Amino acid sequence: MSSNLILDEAYISSFFAALQKGDVSFIDPNVRWVIGSETKDPVRLTGVYNLESWVNEVKTPLWSRLQNQAVAATPTSIDIITNNKAIVELVGQGIQLNGNPYNNHYVWILFFSDAGKIIEIREYMDTALCQEVMQTNP
Repeated sequence: MSSNLILDEAYISSFFAALQKGDVSFIDPNVRWVIGSETKDPVRLTGVYNLESWVNEVKTPLWSRLQNQAVAATPTSIDIITNNKAIVELVGQGIQLNGNPYNNHYVWILFFSDAGKIIEIREYMDTALCQEVMQTNP
């Protein structure tokens, strides 16, 4: 990552491609990651997280209830707002362990440091679907 970030669609796409492979090097470990609201709910997966708590409290519990232990997330729209802010719409697909589809839609508002690390994420998704996954796939 360069010290003078040039935020463009290619950079954002490379982040999501890396994330699909488990590479979180684009994300600052102290990221402020807000999902839905600041109220923490371990069933709907809302709350404020850093990278480690997101992995432990969101990604791992959710993905462990999906076949292939993953969500295939595909950006459908990338909008560069400023030199350090982007808005990304995504579609996430998977199959729950109970056989039901996991088809979620996301909006991520990303804030980057000058070094290219993501320092804040505001994520919006269908938290009712997350609740279904958490409650019907023990």
